[in-house]
Amino acid sequence: MHGFLEYLIEQVKAAEEEIKKLEAEGRQDEADFCKAKRNIYEICNTVTNALWSRPEAGLKAVKAQFERFRTQWSAALDRAKASGDARNTVIEETKLAALEDVISHFAEVRS
Repeated sequence: MHGFLEYLIEQVKAAEEEIKKLEAEGRQDEADFCKAKRNIYEICNTVTNALWSRPEAGLKAVKAQFERFRTQWSAALDRAKASGDARNTVIEETKLAALEDVISHFAEVRS
């Protein structure tokens, strides 16, 4: 689990560096999308820490929460697409891409 949490923290730091770079270049929209990605790594880190530390929760609870996020954010993406909201479509796609990255790394966690 330690390696997974380190990975999430590394992704947050990498996103923060990218945000600074994009903002310095005046690319605010891209920086905002990167902020959405950073937030997903932060949320997943918080959720993992909270659930992992509970004796009755553990890996299954973390995985279940990630699946709930996937369902909720997929629905949000569908709503954004249906309403023709290009900005929110990109934000939701960014969130889901980050979540899929988290889930793929979480799959490697054994205990």
